[in-house]
Amino acid sequence: MTAKFWVFEGMDGTGKSTQAGLLFDKLVSEGRNPIHVREPGTTTLGESLRNMLLDANRENWHQRSEALLFFAARNELLRQQIAPALAAGSDVICDRFTPSTFAYQAKDDSDFDFVAGIHRLVVEDIAQPDGVIIFDCKPETSYQRVSEGGAPDGFENRGIDFQRKVRSNYQQFYARFPEITLVVDCEQRSIEDIHQQVGGWVESRRDD
Repeated sequence: MTAKFWVFEGMDGTGKSTQAGLLFDKLVSEGRNPIHVREPGTTTLGESLRNMLLDANRENWHQRSEALLFFAARNELLRQQIAPALAAGSDVICDRFTPSTFAYQAKDDSDFDFVAGIHRLVVEDIAQPDGVIIFDCKPETSYQRVSEGGAPDGFENRGIDFQRKVRSNYQQFYARFPEITLVVDCEQRSIEDIHQQVGGWVESRRDD
């Protein structure tokens, strides 16, 4: 069975990381020998850039500068972790990937094109996701959950209007790439109910 590359996406507070962990456990129980990585992070460079990018006290940078830093972390993650795992027959579960850069760093269509261009240069010839799962809820719900969860990071503290833009960008991503994307409603559903939906969708795409 061919190894698969699954990407978990969504606004903060949607439970995507919890669901990524649950799918990882499910695949382990099935003998799939998956790896679970996060972005930015996992590699030494990725973790250093994560600390820099998510610092709540840092100055605001141009969105394209942020995008380039995320792609630097992505390049290392692809080459050090994702591509070797897929080549060895291991499924990959990635907590955030290029769709996050579309969602968080694109202010208009020109930024979407910019991100798509860098993606082609950095990602396309190495490994492409087999499926992208976007966990969705109202921006107000996301903002409330993050506020109740402790100190927000440098993106979480940008306010409700920013979260609305992020959600809109995720919706645009789905409109552009519906063939590989599942949007999961996380507004008022149990963790187990969502897990069952995700697991069923992943199972349905294993032979694609």
